[in-house]
Amino acid sequence: MLSVSDATRRIGAQTLFTSLSFTVERGQCAAVVGPNGIGKSSLLRAVVDDELLDEGSILIDGRVPDDRSPEFRRLVVAELGEQAVFYDATVGEHIAMLAASHEVDPDIEVALRRAGIGDLRDRFPHTLSTGQRQRFALVAAFIRPARLVVLDEPERGLDAAGQEWVADELDRVTGDGAAVLVATHSRDLVERCADLVLDLAS
Repeated sequence: MLSVSDATRRIGAQTLFTSLSFTVERGQCAAVVGPNGIGKSSLLRAVVDDELLDEGSILIDGRVPDDRSPEFRRLVVAELGEQAVFYDATVGEHIAMLAASHEVDPDIEVALRRAGIGDLRDRFPHTLSTGQRQRFALVAAFIRPARLVVLDEPERGLDAAGQEWVADELDRVTGDGAAVLVATHSRDLVERCADLVLDLAS
C-alpha cells in the first residue's frame, strides 16, 4: 500500500533521515519512532504531499502522492495536528459534513461516544480542551473510509483511556484492510499495534 524508497530529507545543513526504505502492506501498522526533531513529522508530511523529499520516492497504491488529486484524497486520510475547523459549526456538524463529503453514513453518536466525547456533539471545537480536541480530530479521521491512515502522535493530550481508544481504532482500521503509518512516542501503542517499527534515530 505504501512504498518509500531511498528517502532523504534535509532542512538546511541538517539531514533528518537518509536512504530510508520501507513498505507497509494493507492491514499493517508501521510506527515511526525517535526523539523530537529527528524527522518523523517531515516523513509523514512527505507521504501526504505536504513536503517534498530531497531524494527518493514515495508510492501509495502505486501512485505518487498528490494532495490536489480527488482520487488521492479518497485514498489517504491524515491527522497531523493541524486542525482546520469552521468557527460556527459544532463537533457533530463537522463530523456530519465530513461523512457526507465522503458519501458514508456512520452512526455519529456511537463514534463520538466510543471516543469518550459523546456529550460534546453540540459544542464548538474551539471551546474544547486539548484532549477533547484531539479526540474530535481523530474521530474526524477515523470516520471516513481510507486505504492509508497517517497519524502524527495521536496520543498527544490523551489520558490512558484515550490512548486505549486510539489503539482500538488502529486495530479496527487495519482489521478492515487499511494500512497505517503513525509517528508516536507511546511505547504501549507501538507494542500493541505496530507490525513494523521505524526508528529514525538508529
